[in-house]
Amino acid sequence: VTSAQSISKQLNLVIISVENLEESLRFYTKTIGLSHSPIEEFHENEIKEFWSVSEETKIRQVLCFRKNSEIGQILLIEFSNQEKTYIKADQDSGMIRGLWNINFYVENILKSLKTLKSRDFNPWTEPSLHKIGEIVSPTEVIVEGPDRIAINLVQLPESSDNDPIKEIYDYFQLNGTTKLGFTEVVTTSHCVNSTTDAALFYQHVLGMRVIFQDTMKSVESNSFLRRPNDAKTQITFLRGDHHYGKIVLSEPLNYQVPNRIDFARPPNIGYFAQGFF
Repeated sequence: VTSAQSISKQLNLVIISVENLEESLRFYTKTIGLSHSPIEEFHENEIKEFWSVSEETKIRQVLCFRKNSEIGQILLIEFSNQEKTYIKADQDSGMIRGLWNINFYVENILKSLKTLKSRDFNPWTEPSLHKIGEIVSPTEVIVEGPDRIAINLVQLPESSDNDPIKEIYDYFQLNGTTKLGFTEVVTTSHCVNSTTDAALFYQHVLGMRVIFQDTMKSVESNSFLRRPNDAKTQITFLRGDHHYGKIVLSEPLNYQVPNRIDFARPPNIGYFAQGFF
């Protein structure tokens, strides 16, 4: 792999194929509080060829974003094909191989969760401390969002012995949130077969750097992530030049997860791609 350390990227786009564009847009704007572009329709065959869908396919898309930020945007695309399925086949499963969740920092996790529950977006568990090694842990909860996307809410600790967490908290305080109390997408999880191989891509192609590694095995973390009680998962946090737009590589060490990689493509519904500027 050719090294490109002079270029340091971060996640700019989460790309989601949606079941219903208006419903998904309503979630990210009216519940999360992001701004959005006008809805666009595409009829050009070049775009249909790019997404490998048939000429009869109608494509509509919209971009959701925080104002004045190109980090952690969400591109929602609706493909009109009748024959499609969910990338995440079992709605009740936890992590699947590939791209499976998006993370937002929140001001008040209990307030945010109450809002989500009132709109029928229900949590997998109640919020809990997510233990990462021996450091002071964030409080987290996962909510089932539109299109079977796992929406991870994170309330950062106000103090921590971990320098990267302290720096991120300080930036969170400075950068603020939407009027509804959410940030843009700050992190996303990529479940991989080999951390070593995946990290090579993120480090040498995108110029990211590792900021934290650990083996996650606490019962509390496994519970809120819908993993076996004795599950061990290697996690590796990578970031570019920005505090947001991070990648977490998750490698199951002693358990299996559903492998839906062959279905992670248009027009199937779910989180199927990332964009880096």
